[in-house]
Amino acid sequence: MNPDKEIIIEILKNLDLFSELGYGAVKELAYLFSERVFQKGETIFEEDDTENSLLVILSGEVRITQRADLSGEETLTVLKKGDFFGEMALLEDRPRSATAIAHGDSVIMEISRERFMHFIAKDAASGVKILITLARSLSARLREADKKIKTFVNLSQWI
Repeated sequence: MNPDKEIIIEILKNLDLFSELGYGAVKELAYLFSERVFQKGETIFEEDDTENSLLVILSGEVRITQRADLSGEETLTVLKKGDFFGEMALLEDRPRSATAIAHGDSVIMEISRERFMHFIAKDAASGVKILITLARSLSARLREADKKIKTFVNLSQWI
C-alpha cells in the first residue's frame, strides 16, 4: 500500500468523526477522500455554492464566514486540524450556508456526498456511527449559535 495512504488512514482514524470505526472502514474511506491544498487566504468554497462535500482539516486552519449587511463579512468560527466542515451540504442537498477560507496554509481531505452516501449504503453500521457523530457536532454548533443569539437579544434590549 502507498505509504501516503497509510498516513491518511492513521490521521482519519484519530479524528473524532471516524474514531469509532474499524480499520477496514477507515481504510475504505481514505480511498474515497481526495486531498486538496490551500494557501492562506484562498477560498475553499463560498456561501451559496452548490458543492456538496464534507471536508476534514489535516493541517492548517479554516475560517468560516457569512455575508453581513454592515461589515460585509462576519467570522463565525476558526476551525483547526481534526475539525470538519461542510456537513450540512453533505446531509442535505442545499447550497452552502457559509464561506470557508484557508486561515493559514492548509491541507484538506474532501469526500463528495455521492461517495459518502455510497459508503454508508455499503457499510450501514459505520455509516450510523459517522452520522451520530455528525448529529452531535451539529447539536453542539446549534447550542453555540443559540448562546450567541441570546447574547445578541439581551444586548439589543439596551440599545
